[in-house]
Amino acid sequence: MSKNEERTLEAELQLCPEQNHIGEHQREVHIVPDIPSPVNHTTEAQALRLVQALRTGPITTIRAAQELDIVHPPSTVRYLRRKGWGILTEWAYEPTERGRRPHRVGLYVLVKEAA
Repeated sequence: MSKNEERTLEAELQLCPEQNHIGEHQREVHIVPDIPSPVNHTTEAQALRLVQALRTGPITTIRAAQELDIVHPPSTVRYLRRKGWGILTEWAYEPTERGRRPHRVGLYVLVKEAA
């Protein structure tokens, strides 16, 4: 990733908030348009996808991994928190396959954007 691409991704993470508190309703997650590989697996690219999803509502660890292609959502959340993002972790139960008992997973909620 070039320095210019890194700055662009970093600037995207600092965008002004559209809303500071997210409701408790689930919604469909829209993934950021494809970024050429291997750029889409950088820490910054994964963080950007998570921020964009969190701005529309809470997201579980399972959905972040499956729908946003985030390799390890807790690490991405920790990265964003260190950058000043206010992200709460609540607990939710979510099934991963039909007929299996739901798993207790993290539910990430955006409460404050980075300054």
